[in-house]
Amino acid sequence: MKHSKIIGTFLLLAMLGTACKKDNTTLPTTPLTTNTIVGTWRVSSFIKDSVDLTNQFSGYTFTCNTNGTMTIHGNGQNYGDCSWNNNSSNNSMYHFHMMGCDDNSVLWEINEDWDLTNHDSSHCYFSNHSPTHNSTMIWTKS
Repeated sequence: MKHSKIIGTFLLLAMLGTACKKDNTTLPTTPLTTNTIVGTWRVSSFIKDSVDLTNQFSGYTFTCNTNGTMTIHGNGQNYGDCSWNNNSSNNSMYHFHMMGCDDNSVLWEINEDWDLTNHDSSHCYFSNHSPTHNSTMIWTKS
C-alpha cells in the first residue's frame, strides 16, 4: 500500500511539472519586411482644423506599392507619378508626394509628412506631423 502511495505521488508531481512547463516564446529572428500602407486604400475620414473634408476624397483610391510608388485614381484622372516613403525606422512616419495635380486639387492636402498613429489589417490612422497643421486622416482598405 505504501508503495502505491509513493508511485501515485510521483505520477502526480510529474503531471503537475509538465502542466506548468513554460512555453517557448522565442521571437522570430528575421524582421518583418511588409509595410503597413502597401495596398489599395480609400480615404474614409479627413479632418483639417475641425473641418470635415472627407467628401472631397469620395471616389479616390490610393495604391501604395512596395517600391515607394503610388497611383491615385479618382475624379476621372489617374495620377501615376506620386510616391510615398517611410521617414522613420519604426514605420511610424510617412511622406506622401503628389504629382500631376492641379493647384486646386484636394490631393495637395495629403502632400505632407504624416504620423501613423495606429493601424489594423484594414485601417491606417494618420495625424499630420507638422505642429502647425491640425489634420487627421483614416485610410480604409479598398
